[in-house]
Amino acid sequence: MERRPNFSISSSLLLTVCSLLGVSCEEDESTQVNTFTGETVEIPGGTFTMGSPLTEADRKGDEPEHEVTVASFRMSKYEVTNSEFAVFLNDKKVDRYGYYPEAATIAEQLVNLNTSSGVWYSNNQWVPVTGYENHPAVDVTWFGATEFATWVGGRLPTEAEWEFACRGNTTTPFSTGVCLTDEQGNYAWGNPYNTCINTISTSLDETQEVGTYPANAFGLHDMHGNVWEWCSDEYGSNDQMRVLRGGSWHDEASLCRSACRHAAFKGYWSAVPLLNGTVGIRIVFDN
Repeated sequence: MERRPNFSISSSLLLTVCSLLGVSCEEDESTQVNTFTGETVEIPGGTFTMGSPLTEADRKGDEPEHEVTVASFRMSKYEVTNSEFAVFLNDKKVDRYGYYPEAATIAEQLVNLNTSSGVWYSNNQWVPVTGYENHPAVDVTWFGATEFATWVGGRLPTEAEWEFACRGNTTTPFSTGVCLTDEQGNYAWGNPYNTCINTISTSLDETQEVGTYPANAFGLHDMHGNVWEWCSDEYGSNDQMRVLRGGSWHDEASLCRSACRHAAFKGYWSAVPLLNGTVGIRIVFDN
């Protein structure tokens, strides 16, 4: 079941309450919550085995199997797009370098300007690159992802929530089974998983519009490939690192597995070249 969360409040009701209380009706921009215009999907919650079995090809040592229970929640059906992210940046008056105004409490960079497939600064505002309006936002730091999620009244998913949603009640390396084909996800098609074979082996080498590939059993698109997606969790015990999930257009299929974990600095992560242009956002809402 899909629904859009509504976080608006009647302006007339707000004015009435303020008048009765004898307080100012001016809104504090730091506490405003905006309506998320994207579609969301209901994730039922439940208990599942997180991680990968020892027999799974190309598994990494940080994927131990363990039982996890997650409560129900709502998740954005698609990755957040460049158009959606640009609205946030402009509303919050983020400067051309990707930072909040000087008086803001968060002094971290939120986004790196990307003139190829992301958002860039033109005529004193953030705009999507022409033709990439409905592609996933890229070059977003963990701070930028967290701030966007808060701005729409949501949050980033935990690792457990992300993997549960990605699997869609499957136990195979991908929600699509033991293979992820060139018709099922955007990744480096010349490097299919294990013994799998692709019809097309020449990669697209860039993001694709959200929803280009079929959804999983929960109705979520692009959980494998397109862009890595930030989670709220620390990686290990390093407060400067956060977990990324899902793989990207740049990566081989094994990195797009449901259980695969990757880490990046939550701030200026682009010091890691292989992540440049490949990291985006998906958000969740509590029920």
